[in-house]
Amino acid sequence: MDAGQMNDQGTAGIPEPKTQDDPTGREWTWEEDGMTVLRTNARTGPGCHDNCGVLLYVKDGVLEKIEGDPENPFNQGRLCPRCLAVKEMLYHKDRLKYPQKRAKEDRGKNTFERISWEEAYDIIEREMRAVIDQYGEEAIWVTQGTGRDINGYGPLMAQYFGTPNYGTGFLSGIACYGPRIFSTALKSGGLFVCDYSQFFPERYDDPRWEASEYILIWGNNPVVANSDGMLGHWIVESMKRGSKLIVMDPTLTWLAGKADVWLQVRPGTDAALALALCDQIIKDDLYDHEFVDCWCYGFAEFAEHVKQYPVSLAAETCGVPEDLIVEAARKIGAAKSCCLQWGVAMDHTSEGFITGMACFDLMALTGNFENPGGMLLSEPCFGMAVTSSPRGDQWEACTPPIPHPERKNHGGYKPLEAMNGISPDALLDSMETGEPYKIRAMWMQTNNPITCMGAAPQRILPALQGMDFNVVVDLFLTPTALACADVLLPAACFAERIGITGHQPYALGAIAQAIEPVGECKSDQRIIYEMGSRFVTDEYKLWDDEHSFYDYLLRKTGFTYDSLKERVWAYPEFEYYKYKTGKLRPDGTPGFATSTGRYNFYCPEMARFGFSPFATYEEPPESPVSAPDLAKDYPLVLTTGARTWGFFHSEHRQSPSMRRIHPDPQFLVHPETAAANGIADGDWCVIENHLGSAKMRAHTTLRIRKDTVSADHAWWFPERDPGDGTLFGVMESNINQLIPMRPGKSGLGASYKSQLCRISKVEE
Repeated sequence: MDAGQMNDQGTAGIPEPKTQDDPTGREWTWEEDGMTVLRTNARTGPGCHDNCGVLLYVKDGVLEKIEGDPENPFNQGRLCPRCLAVKEMLYHKDRLKYPQKRAKEDRGKNTFERISWEEAYDIIEREMRAVIDQYGEEAIWVTQGTGRDINGYGPLMAQYFGTPNYGTGFLSGIACYGPRIFSTALKSGGLFVCDYSQFFPERYDDPRWEASEYILIWGNNPVVANSDGMLGHWIVESMKRGSKLIVMDPTLTWLAGKADVWLQVRPGTDAALALALCDQIIKDDLYDHEFVDCWCYGFAEFAEHVKQYPVSLAAETCGVPEDLIVEAARKIGAAKSCCLQWGVAMDHTSEGFITGMACFDLMALTGNFENPGGMLLSEPCFGMAVTSSPRGDQWEACTPPIPHPERKNHGGYKPLEAMNGISPDALLDSMETGEPYKIRAMWMQTNNPITCMGAAPQRILPALQGMDFNVVVDLFLTPTALACADVLLPAACFAERIGITGHQPYALGAIAQAIEPVGECKSDQRIIYEMGSRFVTDEYKLWDDEHSFYDYLLRKTGFTYDSLKERVWAYPEFEYYKYKTGKLRPDGTPGFATSTGRYNFYCPEMARFGFSPFATYEEPPESPVSAPDLAKDYPLVLTTGARTWGFFHSEHRQSPSMRRIHPDPQFLVHPETAAANGIADGDWCVIENHLGSAKMRAHTTLRIRKDTVSADHAWWFPERDPGDGTLFGVMESNINQLIPMRPGKSGLGASYKSQLCRISKVEE
């Protein structure tokens, strides 16, 4: 089927999409100063969580420069350093350009041999079929990371293989957004995000929008992170228009320095603070009576429940002054509008599944759902779930049903079973023990788990090297690829391919190809469907090329790939207070898309899982309070994973400009704490605990709590010789060696930010 046929079939009978923006006169390509300029969107490797509008300048087939598109409503011309460094990464001498293979006995050695795509696909088909025939489809684990735009496409690869085991690779407790998304969906019926006017093409000039009176910045540093479809400068723009800040963070960030109230919490104690804020607001009678009475379930019981979390308890638990907690509660309660800008720190505690619930309770208590400046439903725009909030049925017509979905390894965790999710922790256990069955083959795409997401990499490395077969798809030879890949496939950057934007629900756009791929690189999506087509019969082959692939995905939107490419972006219609007009529920009745039809202070599903139906607080398993004997040897609290300007997780270590910004792995430590341990600023030090150790430079700063150190994550050294046997030095500064591969009791959340440690200077 050619693209034209797919266009006709894909849009037949589909009404013209209703949009807010008028694309009349919007050019997507033109000539300027002897170069061809393409107006497009950046979404895919090198890593990014966003869809910034860009202008790509091409001359003689070479990308000469990249600029932010000032007309694109999403980023309004702004770009972060990583995007500005795309050319460095695109033409880097170490880019993977061709498919490669290596003998299984040479894992860990740089003995890769260039092969054709056909041979690579032949090997993968042969080896995967051998695993399926001998052990069953469930013996294959398909994994992905977050760097490129395969968030909704990875499940298709798993379906091609017929395996039920698909998800993040070795991310303990799926501790990145998953815990918050699922637990708060039980509370509110969906994912809600802060209102920064991003749903409007006119942005801050749209008369319907009002800046939040208070923005709660909780567990993240958005001006640096720019994560999850949100750009940090939106907060700055809101501040210019009157928004004030309340910041919860153990470190004094730039935004914390601008806050009305900064609560310097002990890592891992956020839920106690959220519950105390709720209790204080109720005691002061500052909650939104109309919203609570008309739209919430279980408030009276909730009000009684939070009495066990008074401000005095939170102050002692979190290590912050009582008066600041009271001040924050009263400002939140009295505010006309308030929104929650949360971060991965909530997921990075053993009970991170619960923390997001407690913070959402604070938003519901103050009526900040679907109001201007409050929390707005984040739903796929134009129904394009594959690029925003992937759903299980989106690929049903593309493959036969998975033969044994009941064999999905969710580790026996009821919440994971309910959300149809795997347990990375249980799957690692199964790789080591063979129970309930052994994982034999890995497909790893945009995923560098030994370096980045995998807790306890000292366990993961031998487990991967013991597999029957491993495939890695990436832009560079990573430590994970060097350690275990039998076949290594080169992925394309966004400038080298076409695609559709995603990961946020505000607008839909297209990725326009600007240059030919370097070498023989292919897009992640093309690799998936080309490889997967070998595992299905002809009736499931619904497209022949990338254009028709994206036309297939857009078939219910009213757009084709070309029409979307030419208009660059499209904003769907938007309205506030959708719970009042039946726009949140599938049956069209007013309320929230929950089991009760209301916001659930009391959550029936949690009770059915065997947990408290209310948000609760538990100490992290390793803390000065819960493990005093361990704290005698390791007296400092260790938090990890804070974002830096130069890197996206383990990416960009090859970029000269990014390494100038941040040349070495480092940890933040208070000067008094450093001096007490014989450490000066810039010293190479060892951070260690009962699980492992990592080597980093000390950066002394008054900005961090005296009892806490904050360590970089995802470090490796691509400048080193891949043949030196150290896997680019991946274990030398790998802070995850100090993190256990162990989820919370729900199977969701893990202790990446709430461990114990000690520090000492490296003696030369």
